[in-house]
Amino acid sequence: MLDRVFRRFGYVPVSTSTLVPHGEALSLREPLHRLHADGFDRSSASTDALCAWHEDGEGSHFAIGRDDWAPIAAAGFCLTDNDQCRAWLDEALRTRAWIANDMLASWHDANRNVMRGFGTRLDERSAQQQALSVTSSEHEIAPLVKADEMAELFAITWKRYYLSSPFQRLGNSAAFNRLALHHTLRLAAQTNEHALERVVEWLALWLEARGLTVDRREQLVYMPGYHALYFRSDAELWP
Repeated sequence: MLDRVFRRFGYVPVSTSTLVPHGEALSLREPLHRLHADGFDRSSASTDALCAWHEDGEGSHFAIGRDDWAPIAAAGFCLTDNDQCRAWLDEALRTRAWIANDMLASWHDANRNVMRGFGTRLDERSAQQQALSVTSSEHEIAPLVKADEMAELFAITWKRYYLSSPFQRLGNSAAFNRLALHHTLRLAAQTNEHALERVVEWLALWLEARGLTVDRREQLVYMPGYHALYFRSDAELWP
């Protein structure tokens, strides 16, 4: 009884620290990429190829996949063991959800055996027939490319569409806005968007041809052992 009263005033008996070895006590803590899992409400979330998200009035909640299901964009960046692809994936997540580097590192460590270079391992176990005909459609061709080739198609197309401006303050003069809305630039943006949609579909076909299940509605890939990342950003931190 006294112990409960003392704890309300912030008192913790010194002897309790010896009941659990230091290493075991650390292992009981949630890893960084799981700290915000309880606050995510998937039933109210919107999704795309990279993440799911929703707002609750106090901030934004993000989930990078769900347990055993990786976002197809994350899968595309992790097809091969390519440092630049992982750097682009991290950049996309920092830009989109403001996720800190230590949290991303925790997520990568948890998924190292499942995700890193998994496409190359799939190719080693499953040789694809390389015969092509002049009538072959893109849906027939996509499963035939190699893992590193699909990784390049996806990463470059993603980067073209999600290219970030190097300027922190965008131009806002009347002259700038007239040029920024010029039909040539608008068509270029639409082309990049259409290209990314096609490449994501090719990636899904490539994965399915190697025995993986793809949920096209939520844009997830079934990868047993995958650990989702959850993150919450507070409203007062929004720009």
